[in-house]
Amino acid sequence: MADFQMQRSEDGRYSVKAHGDDSDFVYETELHASEELAMEAAVRWLEWADNLAIGKTESIYYILVVPETWPGPAPGAHPFSGLHLKIGRTNDVLKRLQNLRTGTSGELIIMALEPGNAAIEQARHAQFASERRQGEWFACSPALCQHAMNTWQRNNLLPPEHQRRMLRLADRIHAYRAMRDALGAAPDMVNPSLNENWRGNVFLDLVYTNLVKKGGLDEI
Repeated sequence: MADFQMQRSEDGRYSVKAHGDDSDFVYETELHASEELAMEAAVRWLEWADNLAIGKTESIYYILVVPETWPGPAPGAHPFSGLHLKIGRTNDVLKRLQNLRTGTSGELIIMALEPGNAAIEQARHAQFASERRQGEWFACSPALCQHAMNTWQRNNLLPPEHQRRMLRLADRIHAYRAMRDALGAAPDMVNPSLNENWRGNVFLDLVYTNLVKKGGLDEI
């Protein structure tokens, strides 16, 4: 059961904060013209959150793919530069993730979830149309990544394993940037096959990739 707290902004609009039984912050609506609209938005969000875990509500998902051969962001680029993000819609995001794994070789990370339907999905695709690459995959531009991060922070709901994966990816990005600084440039090869000739500067990541399997890390 959530506790709702109505708030009024300086310009006369309203928002609602929803708190859980333990009084921890859960969610805050956007600003609305009336108390009624703000409360309706809070109730809709709570219904979505309650039904999310049992697969009885539609969600818009943002799934990040991180290839093993990704060299990390270029100097001065945003942290997720060079990666792709899938924007889609489902009732069961973990099942959708499993289906995606059959055709995707990189690590898949649920970056954000939000309440949604077909119209909102289409709106998100139109919003980031210039970043579209293939199907529902989009280049991780600064604007798209900021939107996904804001969506994660606003809705405050991700499977715990994927929260840990996002934190682990932040560590990986930091390590890759340090590697680039040490080399003075991007490596010529990143995590290449053992069955090909290695040339130039070769970077093997034995910590953050599947080159060395670690029990339990790759399970949701």
